[in-house]
Amino acid sequence: MSDPISRLDQFRADAPGAPMTSPAEARKRGDQIRRRKRTVVAAGAAAVAAVVAGPIIFLSTGLGDKGIDPAPAPSDSAAVPSTSRSASASASDLSRANLPTEGDLVADEPYPAWVQEQTYDGEGTDPSNDCLTESLADSGALATFRRDFVAKPGDEMADAAGTLNAVVAEFGSADEAEKVRSDLTDAATSCPGVDGAEIAGYLPVEGGVISGGNVDVVTYLPDDPGMNARWEVATAVVSAEDRVLVMTRKRGVQDYVSPTDLQTSAVNAAYRMVGATPSADPSADSTDTGPPAADGLSAVNLIDGSTLPALDRFESSRGWSQYTPAQDVPTIACQKEWLSSLGATAKIASDYRWDADGAMVGQVHMAVLEFSDANAAGAAYNEVMEWQEVCPANKLGVDPQVTALPIDVSADLDAGPKRAARSQATYPGTDGNDSIWFETELVAEYETRLVLVGYAELAGPCPPSTGDKEDPCYQSEQPDSWPDRILAIEKAAVTAGISDLR
Repeated sequence: MSDPISRLDQFRADAPGAPMTSPAEARKRGDQIRRRKRTVVAAGAAAVAAVVAGPIIFLSTGLGDKGIDPAPAPSDSAAVPSTSRSASASASDLSRANLPTEGDLVADEPYPAWVQEQTYDGEGTDPSNDCLTESLADSGALATFRRDFVAKPGDEMADAAGTLNAVVAEFGSADEAEKVRSDLTDAATSCPGVDGAEIAGYLPVEGGVISGGNVDVVTYLPDDPGMNARWEVATAVVSAEDRVLVMTRKRGVQDYVSPTDLQTSAVNAAYRMVGATPSADPSADSTDTGPPAADGLSAVNLIDGSTLPALDRFESSRGWSQYTPAQDVPTIACQKEWLSSLGATAKIASDYRWDADGAMVGQVHMAVLEFSDANAAGAAYNEVMEWQEVCPANKLGVDPQVTALPIDVSADLDAGPKRAARSQATYPGTDGNDSIWFETELVAEYETRLVLVGYAELAGPCPPSTGDKEDPCYQSEQPDSWPDRILAIEKAAVTAGISDLR
């Protein structure tokens, strides 16, 4: 969850119609990571220059050779022939002018802006991406160019931002470019070039000139045992017309943040790659890559915090308050993949917290997902059920212990879901004492829709009182309404989530 431990989330940028893989494919990709024997691709020496305190710790990087020409890059206004073109590529008009510039890139706050470091004709002398074992030239590109960026030297936090590079390539047709994009996306997800890489996140990249695009994030342990972070490689692969863009950001991290900055940068870079601008492209409604309005879903499908039952073990002057987590968080602790992997056509979500004595002691996370048809919703329900049954959330940076397998609760929910199941998980608090988060997780299916709820209370070492006086953890001074709160929150969420379908 967001406050008690470092949890990764789901992406608020899930968009209707986004190119999303099926649950079966997502499982297949995750399984590849666990069973493949990979060869480590040498990416140069890594030097730890700074450790930044805070919710996210980035380490500076020095990744391989940064250029073959120390002179400044030629002006973007001049087309420079690519030395990597084949003899049949004479018709290609791709040039350095199609590479992104500083103005196209969005930097994470509070990190400084990106500036150009080196530009190459071709794909450079060192690997541009740890996960990709095949170059774009090997994939049949007629022409390729690359540009490397670093955070503005001398600015505060510059040593902690990592590195970023972009490669653009032109192919013989739009179909060929889309096939290459699909293959590269699979490689960015499974990361065959690195031993032990784990999936961390995903975002779609879409809009305007873009034919298809994803940002896939993996993390892996560094070779240096003294490095107190994991390497994070975020790869944006985008196709537009007959061209493909690959943007790679590498940095050291301890906690995950959704790569919305790279997502926005990739959209801007895709326009420049094909020589267009958002304002000049009549098919582009907006350059905003934030989550669009969810077709068919609205605020009426979300919980109203004023109707949630009070967490009566803790006094609170505010009660349940809606909030935006400091970083993207999963809806349920046992979530294996980002919710975008389920292939929903629309999604909305809300988050509530209960605070006592300045600390969060209760959490409610809810998501409603709309699917193209009932079969797609049923397949997604089965996928989430698998997550609950095996609780593989350590893939997302948490390791909860399942205390109960799912129990069918359909009869207890007055909203009438087709199927609904509950499970429970525990994970430690952050105070270093005996506090434990006790989370109840619900998934409910109704027609073309899923409702997911994660409800957690802080207690420990015993769970919140259940009213069973025979229970060795029974505490007479505590109200015994924990089971009632769980069911009331589940009913409220499901009733709201499918209210417009009944």
